[in-house]
Amino acid sequence: MKRSVTLAVLCAAVVLPHFARAQGMPASSASIRVQNAPERMRVLWIAAHPDDEDTQLIAWLARGRRVETAYLSLTRGDGGQNLIGNELGEALGVIRTEELLAARRIDGAHQYFARGYDFGFSKSADETRQHWPQDSLLNDVVTVMRAFKPHIVITTFSGTPRDGHGHHQVSAIVARQAYDMAADTTRFPVKDFGAPWIPLKFYRLARFSPQDRTIAINVGEYDPNLGLSYQEIAADSRSQHKSQGEGTLRRKGVVWDYLTREDSRVPAPPAKEEKSIFAGLDTTRLLVQDGRVAPPEIPPSLALEAVADRQALALGDTAKITMTLYNRGRVPVRIESGEIHFPPSLLPDSSYQWTQAFVGGEITQPWWLAQPRNGDLFTPRINGVSEDEKERQKWAHVTVTTAQGTMSDVAAPIVFHYVDRVRGDVQRPLIVAPGISITLDQAVTMARANGPFNQLLKATLRSAFHDPTSVTVNLSLPRGLSADSAARTVLIAPGATRVVIFKVKGSLPRGTHQITAAANAKGQSFQTGYIPIEYPHINPQRIYRPSTLTINTADVVLPARLNVAYVPGVGDNVAPVLQQLGVPLTIVDADDIPQTDLSRFTTIVVGPRAYQASQTLQDNNEYLLQYVRNGGRLVVQYGQAEMQRPGVMPYPITLQQRAERVTDENAPVTFTDPQSPLLNAPNKITQSDFNGWVQERASYMPSTFDSHYRSMLAMNDPGEQPNRAAILAAPYGRGTYIYVPLALFRQLPAGVPGGARIFANLLGGNTIR
Repeated sequence: MKRSVTLAVLCAAVVLPHFARAQGMPASSASIRVQNAPERMRVLWIAAHPDDEDTQLIAWLARGRRVETAYLSLTRGDGGQNLIGNELGEALGVIRTEELLAARRIDGAHQYFARGYDFGFSKSADETRQHWPQDSLLNDVVTVMRAFKPHIVITTFSGTPRDGHGHHQVSAIVARQAYDMAADTTRFPVKDFGAPWIPLKFYRLARFSPQDRTIAINVGEYDPNLGLSYQEIAADSRSQHKSQGEGTLRRKGVVWDYLTREDSRVPAPPAKEEKSIFAGLDTTRLLVQDGRVAPPEIPPSLALEAVADRQALALGDTAKITMTLYNRGRVPVRIESGEIHFPPSLLPDSSYQWTQAFVGGEITQPWWLAQPRNGDLFTPRINGVSEDEKERQKWAHVTVTTAQGTMSDVAAPIVFHYVDRVRGDVQRPLIVAPGISITLDQAVTMARANGPFNQLLKATLRSAFHDPTSVTVNLSLPRGLSADSAARTVLIAPGATRVVIFKVKGSLPRGTHQITAAANAKGQSFQTGYIPIEYPHINPQRIYRPSTLTINTADVVLPARLNVAYVPGVGDNVAPVLQQLGVPLTIVDADDIPQTDLSRFTTIVVGPRAYQASQTLQDNNEYLLQYVRNGGRLVVQYGQAEMQRPGVMPYPITLQQRAERVTDENAPVTFTDPQSPLLNAPNKITQSDFNGWVQERASYMPSTFDSHYRSMLAMNDPGEQPNRAAILAAPYGRGTYIYVPLALFRQLPAGVPGGARIFANLLGGNTIR
């Protein structure tokens, strides 16, 4: 929604620095943008992922020198792990997108993205190019560069193998290519990429190679206006990357950061003699200000609120928005009425309120997910508008004109505003949604072929209609399954949520099957719904998906008399799949291990990276090892460097600083011990069990391991030596300890049959001797 109202005020308005709060909404209730302001110096930072940016230098530039600064990330970080929840893939990318926006609200920069989908760790630029056609990302970077028009470009990485990650290498390569070619209108026509631009200087971050630095910057400068140093601001910014565990300490005093100048198109001192990254640039024309110096006298300011009469608006319906303009200054505001009949003057400490209609014309969702991906590239084109500006364009706007003729744009997000008795003031963004959203509790499930299928199917209904609505839910089932009811009908209050549960039973042959649910209301059939993504440090989001459940059935035999305890890990969706396969399973939190009778379990499973995420688990690990010594079976999914600490594993392992991994999900697998019980009982594992894998074969594989461990599989990426540590099993006391860098945590939630068969073997069978 964008409404323009022309106002005349006696004094100009300015934008003051503001910092984010743990929210659910942007930090400020309004923002003021002065038009025709002096041109500011612009700096564009380019790297591959959320958290690759140097927030210290970004904060120093944006806050400390009032330079217009932006970060361009080639990806949204979809391929990593999640330390705060179970979202992975595109859902994780939504979280990390919002975390970058939260970071930028703190350090003061803009945020851009290219179309790259983070497909997981890549070992080389060549491998990365197989997933991302390089010209596609180069096109994106040129588009952003021409739109933002940076005078200085900075990269985090070098574009060489020393970067370690293929994504990192490609980010630096395309950054330099775009810097060199942004003015080439033959290769990049104006009609497709915008007007040509010539950046003037190119730098690379030298924090990882300080011996190469050409300039050092004290990012620990204290800003008396903000009450913080730029490093402290940067620490708060970086700490927004909570899904990656990037919490950062504030540090007082001098803190140095380093850059290497790699090119300059303007007369400047030799790189090693340069005292400022702005050397050679016309700072009389391009505004650069010392943020520590107080800004000129601040004139009265205006604030805008836009409050909706509901939180969710059905597509095509109309909501009432109550707009309130506040004069929080010391002088009267003269208002020129346009379409709205404003009073002739708005006195200090007063306000004026009016209402406007808002029509829900487009579903509220992450714009890059509105269309299916094209391989490992998101489909919608990059148009050169920053992510934060896309967000601001959806706000309510009024245009302000000063007595001197200066125009400003005053904007505020449209929110549903209420008070929570515990949280206090709550502002939720107005969303446009289908009249009825229907979401099944999972998109993919697994079952044993030709075995009993007996599951509860939960359908969550959310109404965006403004009146009570009768909704009937119908199921479409594959042959072999039946439900306890063909349909369910419920009455949903305006804006309310209801859950409908069906009992589905039967049996299915091996293969892929689907259950589809439809919600029928007001003569319409609804077959999509959204998954809310909500955390205190980011704005709420939602991802839409069809109300369809895909069932992958596989020939999986379970060990007899299983009783499994599961200690959850990071981004861990394995336990629900084991339950779908019929494994009797109890979730045991790390805190509860000491008071739990572990002897009643045949097997205990520890989730991926659980030791890294939980000091309590490390503290209580001796209980698990004693359980093994007493005859139990402990299955530990992959960890990182913490697995080398004494007392975590029964026998030592070592990991290289850059741990070995097999990122090619189709890499050949060699059975080095085909007679191992883990490959033979109760399921006979064959090469076919490694077909159809997703993202990777194994993560953080030990480079060496104690001789007590037995290995049975070897694998490697092209051109590398085989690693035999995908599964390590050792007798320990009277029991068995199994360590599993094999990426089963990705295969089970994806419904890969071979992953389920292998995991079933890990849960029980013959003792390793």
